[in-house]
Amino acid sequence: MSAAPTEDRRVFVSSLADLGTSRVCWVRLSADASGRPREAVIVLDPEGIPRAYLNLCRHLPIPLDGGSRKFLIEGELQCVTHGARYRLNDGLCVTGPCRGQSLRPLKLELTSGLLFVIDDTSVCI
Repeated sequence: MSAAPTEDRRVFVSSLADLGTSRVCWVRLSADASGRPREAVIVLDPEGIPRAYLNLCRHLPIPLDGGSRKFLIEGELQCVTHGARYRLNDGLCVTGPCRGQSLRPLKLELTSGLLFVIDDTSVCI
């Protein structure tokens, strides 16, 4: 049984209105059990629903953006290293070597118009 999220596990993303103007942002999460840094990428899907995914390609454990902070290509998240493309609404890879696999989703919380990602360290690399 998992514990309910606590305040200290929430990481502020932005206001929902600000995310709406940029359509994508990222935040740092706590390091994984091996001490490797982790990030979340937060997007608005085609219906305007915020979604969060661990910023790691499913083909190789590397950030999708390679540090460039360029995530969106023609309405999909793209891995700049090898071109895998993921749908925004469910993180499913539709093109590339990891086709059929999905990005690891992260929980979001919306409180008074402010968006938070839940820093769940059980989401491993």
